[in-house]
Order: sequence, then C-alpha cells, then structure tokens
Amino acid sequence: MKIIIQTVKLCALSLVLMLGAFAADLRNEDGKRYEVKVHEGSTTRNTWIDGNSTVIGICSSCEVEVVGIGKVKISGSDRLVIKDGKLLKQ
Repeated sequence: MKIIIQTVKLCALSLVLMLGAFAADLRNEDGKRYEVKVHEGSTTRNTWIDGNSTVIGICSSCEVEVVGIGKVKISGSDRLVIKDGKLLKQ
C-alpha cells in the first residue's frame, strides 16, 4: 500500500512539473509595476507584475496585455519580457 501511495504522489508531481514546462512566463525588467490582463478564450483575468520580477506560468495559451504597452499572443514555453517600456516575445 505504501508503494502505491508513493507512486501516485510521484505521478502527480511529474504531471504538475510537466504542465508547468509548457506554460509561458512574463518577466518585467523595468523597475515599474504594470497592470496585466490575461485573455484566455472568453475569460479575462486581471493581475499585476511588480518591477524586476517574473510571473512563472502565466498561461499555456493566451493573449497577454500589459496595459499601456501592448498585447502579445503566447503559448507553450514562450517568454515575454517587459523592457524599457516595451513588450517583447522571446
């Protein structure tokens, strides 16, 4: 029984790590805090990103809008960077 529980825990952990590997990140290299809107299908989620910080796994497939800067469609392991007031996809 103990082996089965450990196996289930290991499988769950592997799934979480695997799903996180396919989610896009948003890095803010500016010192300013920005409002961010994440558009996924018909849903919009509002959040913020502080200066010199990163939001890991912001979404797996969506459009990220940094208010006052612009919008970019991202998916998978894309990486968005806010730098010098511009939104760049890497």
